[in-house]
Amino acid sequence: MSRRFAAGTAVGATLVLSLTGCLGDSGSGSAGSTVQLSAAQVLEKASQKTGQVDTFKADFTLNIGSSQGSMTMHGLGQFRLRPSLAFTMNVDKMSMGGQSMPLGGLQTVYLNKVVYIKSPQLSQLAGGKTWLKLDLGKQAQQSGLNLDALLNQSQQVNPAEQTKMLTASKDVRQVGTETINGVKTTHYSGSMTLSEAMAKLDAKTRQQLQKVYTQAGATKIYFELWADGQQLPRKLTTKLAVPQANTSSTMIYEDYGAPVSVHAPPADQVGDFSGLRGAN
Repeated sequence: MSRRFAAGTAVGATLVLSLTGCLGDSGSGSAGSTVQLSAAQVLEKASQKTGQVDTFKADFTLNIGSSQGSMTMHGLGQFRLRPSLAFTMNVDKMSMGGQSMPLGGLQTVYLNKVVYIKSPQLSQLAGGKTWLKLDLGKQAQQSGLNLDALLNQSQQVNPAEQTKMLTASKDVRQVGTETINGVKTTHYSGSMTLSEAMAKLDAKTRQQLQKVYTQAGATKIYFELWADGQQLPRKLTTKLAVPQANTSSTMIYEDYGAPVSVHAPPADQVGDFSGLRGAN
């Protein structure tokens, strides 16, 4: 049980990291800009402005599909992208293969390439400690969890790169107007093929992301974007065209540019992941 549990929690945290670069914005605004922009121009503006993002908070829901089943996760997080990736995250709902996982109150801290995980179930697996520590360098390799690559990808891919992918859409259109968390936004909808999206990225980022999407079996990306009057994203949903699976995400953003403070848990409350090896 302990190995499956630890793997599930670590992978859940990593899935969030793979999306931290999706979108974020810095500032606020309202719909009704004096300059009328086309839907394609809004995407270009969003790409430019998200390139300035350093911090944001997100409410996220992920549905990761596969032929073996799917994982659904909901949580809240605060993220710092620069000068180095750091975040805190609280997952309140998670299920795998249609079965709910007892992870209510799961907390994750990522700092200096180390993940700290806290959950009521972990105290029995980590020598009575409140938190479990996983060094994503040496320990991840020893445990067989290939998390380092995904985390490195999250460090290297910034919000601008992800919104650049959206600018590949040739069918983006304005859908209407909506209010997201009290902010008036304009709703846009579009799609692009995987090759079109990858062509918008630099060579290094393209190599990393293409591998992720290809492994998922994605051929096309569908998106819904809600942008405020400053063309700053407030909400993003994406769906991947994946054979025999449903893979989607919803991200709602706020507090862009606000200070984010991430600290490691007290050392006397932290147990080491290596203590779980070989447990069943």
